[in-house]
Order: sequence, then structure tokens, then C-alpha cells
Amino acid sequence: MRNRKNIIQLLICAFCFAAFAGCAPTVSVTTDYDRSANFRQFQTFGFFQENPEAEQDINTGTFNSDLDRYLKAAIRQTLTKQGLRYEASNPDLKVAYDVSVQTETEVNTNYAFAPGFGYGYSYWYGYRYNYGFNTFPATYRTINQYKEGTVVIDLINTETNELVWRGVGEGAVDMTAGISQERINTIVTDILKEYPPRSN
Repeated sequence: MRNRKNIIQLLICAFCFAAFAGCAPTVSVTTDYDRSANFRQFQTFGFFQENPEAEQDINTGTFNSDLDRYLKAAIRQTLTKQGLRYEASNPDLKVAYDVSVQTETEVNTNYAFAPGFGYGYSYWYGYRYNYGFNTFPATYRTINQYKEGTVVIDLINTETNELVWRGVGEGAVDMTAGISQERINTIVTDILKEYPPRSN
């Protein structure tokens, strides 16, 4: 009888675990890369811009300035686990990241974003990314073309200042809920586990 009771308890625990796992938010990831790049040559990484030049005045109440710290920590931890070495001064790869933030502000007098689209996180927090994507596939999109909450991680060849790899977590950040380091870790890990490209 006792064995039967133990088995029932184990089954209940297994069911609860499966139900919890099924409810956990998933990240829909897409990646693309420069087919001419030799990813074996990249051994070190740093951030394209370590700190914002000047923070924007943001009053939307939908974003959390801790996100910058969370993203940096998650990216650094994940790439280090994958064998790359962090080097701030002269890395082989520079990492740029962004998150699509919904806003009703018009970009200029000729164009306004549709609902669900808007500026990127980097705009609001004063980052100034300036790199090329001339050798990147035609799939390249600017941050305002992704839906709200989408995380974009770009890897740039420092020598050429050209984009060589992009990972996208579509709508991964819930803009209405609290943003935690744990959630950002999951998002970044899911995106960067696709790096380097398997075919390279």
C-alpha cells in the first residue's frame, strides 16, 4: 500500500512539473550571418559601447533601466561559457544589443510607427551604434521593424566594423511585467546558443 502511495505522489509531482514547464515562456529565435565571415578567427569580445553617451528622458513607465545591466551580464556570461574571452580594449568582436520599445512618438513628419512598433531601447538610453551591414543578407531589419519586446543581439567584426552575426528573440521581453535577471539570462542563452553558425 505504501509503495502504491509513493508511486501516486511521484506521478502527481511529475504532472505538476510538466504543467509548470509548459507554462514557462518560450523564446522564438531566428539568426542570420555573413556567409563570407570566418568565425573561427574570433576569440575575444567586448561591447560596442560600454556605457550610454547620455540617457534620454523616458517617462513611459514601460521600461526598466536595470535591463542594461541584465543584458550585459547575460551576454558576457554566455559568450564566456562558449569559449570566447572578454576584452574591453581591442576585442575581435563587438557586441551591440537592442530591444524594441513601443512608443507613439513620431520619428519624423513623414512617418509614424504602427501600434506595437517603435524606437529601440538603445535610443531611449543614449547608445550610439554605428556599424555597417553591407555584407549581411537581405534579411537585415532595423530595430523599429520588430515587434515590442524583441531582443536583438548583433556581433560586429571590429576590424571591418561590419555586422557578421545577428540573433533575434522575437517578442521575448514582456513589457508589462517585471524584468528579472533570470528571464534575461534565459533569453540571451537561447539566442546565443545559435552562435557560431553550425555551417561555418
